[in-house]
Amino acid sequence: MLLSHPGAALIDCEDCQRFLYDLETGRRVTVRQGPDRQAAPVPRLAEMPLQCGSCPKRSPQHAVQVELSAKNWKTYRLWREVRATYGRCLSPAMARDSIIRRNLAAIDAVVDRRQLERRR
Repeated sequence: MLLSHPGAALIDCEDCQRFLYDLETGRRVTVRQGPDRQAAPVPRLAEMPLQCGSCPKRSPQHAVQVELSAKNWKTYRLWREVRATYGRCLSPAMARDSIIRRNLAAIDAVVDRRQLERRR
């Protein structure tokens, strides 16, 4: 979901129940108010429908299955750093670590598959 719907992947379902969100960007919808015209998040009123029908997570209950854990986010960030630096960010010990190599290869496979799907 992070690759196909990056905006929605960033949204916390509980917060989405309290505020309006832009599902494309993953940011709260804001309105400028007050004399300083400061941006303030738009609260979701009780009668406003939730965005679950438009969200790829579908519901807070289903979101648990598709959201990345903190550990997975950390691995994803490492993968991005490795790609950006061509692996130079890895210490020699990290480069030898079979678990790190396996996890980074798994992310690579998912990204490659996603890119192939987009080309079709």
